[in-house]
Amino acid sequence: MALTVDERLLKGMARDAAVYALTRPAAIVMWIALAAALALSILNLSAAGGSVGLSGLLPVASIALMVYAVVMTIVGARRAVRAATPPGTVVWVRLGESALHIGAGSRSSDIEYRTFQSMRAGTDAVLLKLRGASAITAIPRALLSDADIAQLRTRIG
Repeated sequence: MALTVDERLLKGMARDAAVYALTRPAAIVMWIALAAALALSILNLSAAGGSVGLSGLLPVASIALMVYAVVMTIVGARRAVRAATPPGTVVWVRLGESALHIGAGSRSSDIEYRTFQSMRAGTDAVLLKLRGASAITAIPRALLSDADIAQLRTRIG
């Protein structure tokens, strides 16, 4: 089965990739640290009473960092998905016995299942994390049936 990538699909795949990036364990640690910094800065303001000074900027800075992290993650995901599969690209995928066969435009790759560390199926994308790297491979969800996804989960481990 093949599929032509359009703007709607790109946005959906980028959204799935951004959600994945923002909910990974390292990102969760970052969110906890930023929330703790926000809570601590608010408590510091309460304890300071009437004299706010520079400590009044700490809650604003914490929130700004949170917003910045979300925005940059979304921008990065959109850029990465668009670079891999620009609009109009015909993509296809086939599950082999020992490798995943992926094609986008005139390029094709055969990637052994052991290359992947994990996978997550989103609404518009199936995201495959490469072992030993922070990179992911995004495949349009529409190219894979539920049985294909179950088979991928089994083969990736």
